[in-house]
Order: sequence, then structure tokens, then C-alpha cells
Amino acid sequence: MFSNADFSNLKIKTIKDKKVYIVDQHQYTLPIWAYESLIKNMSFELVSIDYHPDTNPPFWQEAYYEAIIKDDEKVEELTKKIIQRKIKEINPMEISEIINLPKHLSNDEHINTAIQLGYLSDYHMLNCMDEHIYDVGIHYLIQKKHFSSLEDKMFENINFKFPKNKFILDIDLDYFSKMSSFKIESNSIIKKLVKEAEFVTIARSRKYFEYLKKPQEDFTLETCEKLCLKMISNYLT
Repeated sequence: MFSNADFSNLKIKTIKDKKVYIVDQHQYTLPIWAYESLIKNMSFELVSIDYHPDTNPPFWQEAYYEAIIKDDEKVEELTKKIIQRKIKEINPMEISEIINLPKHLSNDEHINTAIQLGYLSDYHMLNCMDEHIYDVGIHYLIQKKHFSSLEDKMFENINFKFPKNKFILDIDLDYFSKMSSFKIESNSIIKKLVKEAEFVTIARSRKYFEYLKKPQEDFTLETCEKLCLKMISNYLT
């Protein structure tokens, strides 16, 4: 269905029969999740490792601005109604329509959009900023001492629960602030996630990567992407 550079500088790799999709902007993982969900006729769980909790409501920014223009005294109520209207206008079976959706999404609105459209059934959001509580999904707040880590002790510290159903592994490269993040000594959990995921999506998120990386590190986004792919390849060998 998709080819390299179709959108958001998409790169598609197959590593030991496992598909790995890489995009510039995180919200462009949505059409990938949609496509895989439709061709396999199933909803996935998601395990997302990110510096930020990318679980804002669908179309929140667009809906909020529209609500302010209409009635700045009933913004919250109107925003919810506009979001519901936008979701109802989407045909989740039409992949060409879904490819255009990320143009209307901020980079933290794609996960709950995928939930609303039925591509995801649940998610596990590992992040360094917030522990949101919603009706669907689990947020794991990573402690500062474990930022940028994929060691078993990071997962154990947040009491990470492994998905019970088929899942997608999703990684935002802005999570990694230093090159040594990929020198993983105790790797049983991340290795299991890589091996058992149906497929992997990676977001480059250059703006946030550059902002969050350690200033003293000679660590480029390109290097980070290569190290992440090398890690995946090693665990699948």
C-alpha cells in the first residue's frame, strides 16, 4: 500500500520479516496503524515509548480554536461537540481519507484518534511528563533517573504490564537524549517487545529531539535512528 516517501519522509524497512515504519512527524503513524488494522481486520494494543504523553483528544487544537471563534464562553462544551462531529465525518474504512487526517492533527492527537476509529483497542503510554487518566489506556510516568533508558529496571520501576493482545511497538526518538541509551545491559523486556510486536513505528520528531538531547553529546538524529534500527535488528536476529 505505502511506498518510501509517500508522506512525512516515510521510510519502510523489513527486518527479519518484521515491518518497521519511520516517519518525521508522529501523527503520521496513524495511516500506518489504520492500514495494518484494516488488512488484518483487527484492532491492536499500542505500546508507545515517548518523552511526551501523546494522548490528547482527536482534533483537539482545531476544535478548540473553532469553539473560541463560535462562543468563547462555552469553549469546553463546544470543543467536545466539534470533536464528536469531526470523528463522525470520517470513514475509517477509507485509507485514502485517513492518509490526509494527520494534516488536521497535532503531534499528540493521533493515539486517541486511532482509538476512536477502532484501529487501536488500548494503549500503554510510557512517557516522562505526565500520567493522564482516561477511560481507555494506561499511562506510565517514567522517573527522571530512568529518562532515556530501555533497561529492564525502567520498565520494572513503572510496573509495566505487557499487552495481553497483539500489539504495535511505537517509539519516538525524542525519548533518547544520549547515545548511551542504546547500550542496554538488561534488555529482556525491550527485546520481548521488539520480538513480539506485530510491527514497529518510529517517529523522528526532529524539533523535540534537538531540544531534549544532552547538549554535550555529539548525538545526531540520524545517529539515533541508525542505533534504534540496529537495536531492533539485533533483537530480531
